[in-house]
Amino acid sequence: MRHRVLLAAASLSITAATVIAPTSQASADTTTTGKELLSKLSVEAESTRHYDRDKFMKDWADRNGDCQNTRSEVLQDESSVPVTYWANNPCKPVMTGQWLSWYDEKASTNPVQDLQIDHVVALSEAWDSGAWAWTNAKRKRYANDLGFAWTLDAVTGSVNQDKSDSDPVDWLPDNHVCKYARHWVAIKYRWKLSIDTDEKTKLAGILTGDCGALDLTIPKRAK
Repeated sequence: MRHRVLLAAASLSITAATVIAPTSQASADTTTTGKELLSKLSVEAESTRHYDRDKFMKDWADRNGDCQNTRSEVLQDESSVPVTYWANNPCKPVMTGQWLSWYDEKASTNPVQDLQIDHVVALSEAWDSGAWAWTNAKRKRYANDLGFAWTLDAVTGSVNQDKSDSDPVDWLPDNHVCKYARHWVAIKYRWKLSIDTDEKTKLAGILTGDCGALDLTIPKRAK
């Protein structure tokens, strides 16, 4: 939000300028809609270059050096209650908390048994959409992107396995399809990833009507 003080021009019959009180409104340069953000994505055929997951990650990273890796950070952020750790050591895996997997609306208190961390735009999808040209360091940043809450989600493991590396043409969650489409286009915009023609057609069909008109904060571009 930006606060602006607007000065009305003085009329010929009034000598003092009229000051209009500050207003609060969404700035056009910080908000958009899912439909509009989709239109900003580059449309290109997916790459046929060989995908190598190891160029993104071999395991979750600890990018801020606090001994808690990306999986732990996501579980902490998305639990509705304080989490506990193995041996009560914050440097060990998260053992309990309370999560709701929004893909299937299933609740869990046991992340070890029930939950996986999903890259909403899968690593291989990112590769095919432009990440093949990135450095390995940038790919690692993508795989561990904690700078944008929509990139990674704690979800039911079986659902994540079912989704695999599919794009919205081949897989959508049973719940919150509009939310999923909005997250998808926001992530692709953030990382300057392309979409193919089938993907755009599918997303355009979702991001229409009320769903397409919902306000969306423009994501900060990743580097």
